[in-house]
Amino acid sequence: MLVLPVAGAPLAAEIVEERGTRSPDGTFKTAEITTSKVFRDADGRLRTETDIKGSSGESEAIVTIMDRANGFMALLAPSQKMGGRFQFPKQDPSQRAGISFLGNPLIRIPGEKSFHTETLGSETIDGIEYEGERTTTTLKEQPSVLGEEERWFARDLGLFALMKSSGPDEQSIARLTKVDRHAPAPALFQIPPDYAIQDLKDDLPPR
Repeated sequence: MLVLPVAGAPLAAEIVEERGTRSPDGTFKTAEITTSKVFRDADGRLRTETDIKGSSGESEAIVTIMDRANGFMALLAPSQKMGGRFQFPKQDPSQRAGISFLGNPLIRIPGEKSFHTETLGSETIDGIEYEGERTTTTLKEQPSVLGEEERWFARDLGLFALMKSSGPDEQSIARLTKVDRHAPAPALFQIPPDYAIQDLKDDLPPR
């Protein structure tokens, strides 16, 4: 998630995700590219639109709406006018949302690991200043096996310009592009009244 539910910083943007494999010589081969549109209003509500390929090979749009102030996250299928809704305790949108990282692919490999984090300085991208950080993971029994996670974060705006995660044989890169800091239409953050919505339960509600 490159855009966090931060209040006071409305915008619209695109997220491009690339997943693929790495050869022993370091060459990256793209296996999948996913593009999503993301919107955030002044209250910190989020809307993400992603095209997902179904079992038949055809793409279908999936919409996610995160509304901390009203305490719900909705997953919508516009083509079917239906969806599911997870409810959780209402939160103050002015409070910072929690940040979590999935970690590089090496995290999933059994064995004792060591971690090293270094700062990469600052960089201005599309008029926004980001701070860079890289975490390197090493298997203690095989020090030559490395995993890396690199991220560039604008903390005040709750934005990541880039998150890159790599292991010995796989890599994923997510980039934020086409950032427009105008306020999106309010209707984007509302569940259409003609949708059939099922309330779902989740032991781990969004933070």
